[in-house]
Amino acid sequence: MSPQQDGSAHVKEREIAVEQQAVDAAYARLAQMREQAAKRVRESYKVAQGGTYSALVDRDVQVMEAAIWERSLENAYNELVFGRLDLRPETPGEELETYRIGRLGVRTEELEPLVVDWRAPAAAAFYQAAPEDPQGVVRRRVLHCRGDKVLDIEDDLLDPDAAPDGMPVVGDGAFIAALARTRTGHMRDIVATIQREQDVVIRSPADVSVVVTGGPGTGKTAVALHRVAWLMFQHRRRFGSRGVLVVGPNRRFTDYIERVLPSLGEGGAALRSLGDVVNGAEATRHEDAVRAKLKGSPRMVRILRKAANDAPWGAPKDVRLIYQGTFFSLDAPQLVALRERMLRGGSRRPNAVRADVIRALQDAAWNAYQDAKRAAGDASPYDEYPDMLEDDRRTFLSELRSERPFADFVTAWWPQRTPLEVLRSLGDPAYLAEVSRGVLSAGDAAVLAESWRAVGQEGEPGAGLSYSDVALLDELDSLLGEGPRTARALAAANPYVVDGVNLLTGEETDDGSDPESGGFRELSTFGDRAAQRGVYQDEPDPEEFGHIVVDEAQDLSPMQWRMLARRGRHATWTVVADAAQSSWEDLEEARRSMDLALGTSRERRQFELTTNYRNPVEIADYAATLLHRFLPDAPLPRAVRSTGRPPEFVVADEADLAAAAGAAARRLAGEVEGTVGVIVPMTRLGAFTVPDVADLPDRVQVLGSLESKGLEFDAVVLVDPDKIASESPMGPRTHYVTATRATQLLVTVSVSVQDGTTAGG
Repeated sequence: MSPQQDGSAHVKEREIAVEQQAVDAAYARLAQMREQAAKRVRESYKVAQGGTYSALVDRDVQVMEAAIWERSLENAYNELVFGRLDLRPETPGEELETYRIGRLGVRTEELEPLVVDWRAPAAAAFYQAAPEDPQGVVRRRVLHCRGDKVLDIEDDLLDPDAAPDGMPVVGDGAFIAALARTRTGHMRDIVATIQREQDVVIRSPADVSVVVTGGPGTGKTAVALHRVAWLMFQHRRRFGSRGVLVVGPNRRFTDYIERVLPSLGEGGAALRSLGDVVNGAEATRHEDAVRAKLKGSPRMVRILRKAANDAPWGAPKDVRLIYQGTFFSLDAPQLVALRERMLRGGSRRPNAVRADVIRALQDAAWNAYQDAKRAAGDASPYDEYPDMLEDDRRTFLSELRSERPFADFVTAWWPQRTPLEVLRSLGDPAYLAEVSRGVLSAGDAAVLAESWRAVGQEGEPGAGLSYSDVALLDELDSLLGEGPRTARALAAANPYVVDGVNLLTGEETDDGSDPESGGFRELSTFGDRAAQRGVYQDEPDPEEFGHIVVDEAQDLSPMQWRMLARRGRHATWTVVADAAQSSWEDLEEARRSMDLALGTSRERRQFELTTNYRNPVEIADYAATLLHRFLPDAPLPRAVRSTGRPPEFVVADEADLAAAAGAAARRLAGEVEGTVGVIVPMTRLGAFTVPDVADLPDRVQVLGSLESKGLEFDAVVLVDPDKIASESPMGPRTHYVTATRATQLLVTVSVSVQDGTTAGG
């Protein structure tokens, strides 16, 4: 009996039982491994509980490695096994070789493989084999499990000629069935259904940067995340030590994808939105189209550099002092020349050179004092008594430092400034007009000044940082530089300071000891801090990463690319983009910025994904009509399934818009088991807190149009698309993007106009 597609219930039940037996063995071994990992964590804490610093560091490393291993085993528990490969034997007549494929490699105590990690080379054929190129695979089986229970199986017979007689081939649609799976509000991994064009991207060499393009629903984000998991598995030492940064467009998106990497056994990547890439900064709002374009322009570099290097707005332009009855001054030209000299070359940063500036001001003050005495006709005693010069100068400088007028001038003229202080100062229209002269028009300067006027002022409208502002703060941080080391840090580095006392001078210093305990603070390690928290949280981000993933890259402004480039000077990159969704009119400008960020020293490979796995044909065709209104020749990915339900269009009066949207969402929630997204214009978000929407089930989410990028829902209610297009930096492209969020059903609710036509239909 030759192999054949077999859909009988008896055969399927028998094959499920076979797989369940293998899955049970894998879970039993996983339980042993988890107990061993927990024991390893406990034993690691016992290592060097006291003693030398190096012993504590050794313990720290052991605890961290043990904790990471324990966590990866826990994350792999759900749906541990998802595939099987039956391979052609090397010698004809022998039995087929069988591998189970899963989230994590599992071996018996004798090191026999029970499950092959999906990232291992031996598992590559599970994704790359096809009927035209079976790569030695006779039958590929996908297991659909819930926890440790096998619920269903689907087979692909790739090499019928090599199949033994009687081999069952069960089911007929593992891939299509997975596409129609209900959404839960968080992105799922696609590890069981990675397609060949996706796997080529995932397994690209670690030393190359990849740029992945494709329309909505092509799996770009999932591919990028699975590539991270593959890189960290194949090159654990390299990327585990240098770190991986994954950047998404907004916080809702990063919340959506946060479970993917842990489900693949990798929890070490830093997941950030463009609004919280910078430590200590957090964006709370999106910018309108005009301001976003202005703030994202590379012209901002010139403005910010001048603001960082110039004296603060309103600072004194000169200073007049008195010493021993003699008046002297430092005038504006002197001070301008001194500032230019201190920052000459462009590599010196204002905060970093402040100590040098103070010394230079003191020298200039001494010279001005001497000039004033000579101008008054006072005879200099130094020609006759040269030894007095240094003593008098030392006395002058000591008293000058204690003079309040001089200290106030230094603080005002060259303060230690933070990026937020400089950005907030640009809210003064006169000051911004000054630093942006020749760069911005008067109208553009006024628009920007208004947006920064309330930044950081609690209780004021617009007080929070925008997503565009965060990149500017990072630029300012680079331009201002780090300040001089603190007294505590200097004391700690001084070998003559012991227990807070300088042995040479007898002076007491702050050396970092705890004044309440009377001694040094106890050295804490990763293990100590983790045990106190009860969880193993990530340590602070490194300054630079080994690999950076940028999702929705087409929307990054040049300033945002500069922000990411600082974190990846020696990194490889995975960049995910769709030019049809771009908010930038001048795509070449954005591409140039990306090219500068990615650098020219590494090989770069370009991939295009061509299959729409998210949208059914009916929604994909509607989205195509929207896209071709402004990009007539744009290629579109091919949708691979149909629901038989075309999009619906509802028209409502302005006053009834929220009620109509709520009714549509309530109806869709009854038709689908998963999530329903109600996507509204950003400026209408406040109006959709009324009971018409607020009393819907938790799986119904109301979100703004700019928050929906990269997300997907089983059903979508798209509200007032004309308004969405008019207020967005992407214009009509946003209508296209929001219309492609649905995996099953789409309802558009538009505002009726006076002549009875439908807006946004």
